[in-house]
Amino acid sequence: MNNYQPTVFENRFFVELEEEDIQELNREEAAKFEQNPQFRAAAASVEERLGPGSWDEHWLTVDNSGRRVYARIYSGAGHAIALTADGKIVREMDYPVEEVETQD
Repeated sequence: MNNYQPTVFENRFFVELEEEDIQELNREEAAKFEQNPQFRAAAASVEERLGPGSWDEHWLTVDNSGRRVYARIYSGAGHAIALTADGKIVREMDYPVEEVETQD
């Protein structure tokens, strides 16, 4: 049985880690996205909902105690949605859309 569930890490766990350890965790958590067909379906739904955009990966805090999960964040025009490896939305964010200046 494959493990697609994202791991939730306590904030204090990260304090003691070296950069190499964090990079290894990044690789382990990122592999879960690639292996999970549920994530692919959720990602396609997010892309359809938000239109053109781009994906990034980041550790996100999920509560006031600083617990973190590794998430893929799709950013479209003025809105972003973060998904965990199991395909669940962990956060939605709005941000200002930068206007592009045109020259006459």
